Amino acid sequence: SVAQLPTITEQSHTQVAYPFDEDFTIKCEARGNPQPTFNWTKDGKPFNLLSDPRIITFNNSGTFVIQNHGIISNFQGKYRCYASNALGTAMSEEIELIVPSVPKFPKEKIEPLDVEHGDSVILHCNPPKGIPPLHIYWMNIDLQHIPQDERVSMSLKGDLYFANVEENDSRSDYCCFAAFPRLRTIVQKMPMTLKVSRFKHANDSGSPNAAVTKANFIKERKPKLLIPPESAGSSSSVTVIKGGVLLLECIAEGLPTPHLSWVKVTGNLPKDKSVKENFGKILKIEQVSAADEGTYQCTASNPMGRTKHEFHVHVE
Repeated sequence: SVAQLPTITEQSHTQVAYPFDEDFTIKCEARGNPQPTFNWTKDGKPFNLLSDPRIITFNNSGTFVIQNHGIISNFQGKYRCYASNALGTAMSEEIELIVPSVPKFPKEKIEPLDVEHGDSVILHCNPPKGIPPLHIYWMNIDLQHIPQDERVSMSLKGDLYFANVEENDSRSDYCCFAAFPRLRTIVQKMPMTLKVSRFKHANDSGSPNAAVTKANFIKERKPKLLIPPESAGSSSSVTVIKGGVLLLECIAEGLPTPHLSWVKVTGNLPKDKSVKENFGKILKIEQVSAADEGTYQCTASNPMGRTKHEFHVHVE
């Protein structure tokens, strides 16, 4: 029988409404004496729960359920719940309902890349923003994966790197696909064209067997790091949370194709939990502990020389 001001006891927080979920519950419960009555606002304006037949309400509760019958984007917004009785009103924190739109690549005309045998090339994906996780694939128009190896590989960001190009890299259908599993959506970037040419000249005798490739003599070169870029210096700092995953990435160009190797300068690589991925270009350490702090070094080498980068890793 004691009069009691309303108090919010339970409420939803920001939530994402996926287009294929059956319904979405937005919670608001409160106690008080007399029993509170409930009102809602959406984006700062009064929101009547009876305004849409898809909304289900409950007695003596502010909670409501939105049934998904297709288009729900008009429910996107910031909601607040108010529980009132004769003594006063309690207000919930803001509850944002996000209805993600389907990510799309821009419609664009991508100019063909004309390069010479042995050149280094990067094909950029620049995937659209969407609800993570995001998976990126490089395929041709027939949905066959572009083969990857030490020479050709994809960076963590999703760009396709060629340490050096060969004539059989020429094709007009390099396609970047971005998959968003939580949206059940895969989107495709406009195809890209790569043309690789080899310039030949014959010697004075005119014998075709004596034809040499001018490009190869000029292009043989020691490795150069593209990730991290050499312009950023020979060392960088990385902070990782204890218990998390450490990912260090080095991608190099050069001719012949550079080989990547990793060492921990301040001790040994933890054998039980460190793995090398992407043809040696990524060092991955899971379940990071304080012992993993220190300096790690990647080295890219080929017969022409070598280049290095140091990562100073801090564990928080």
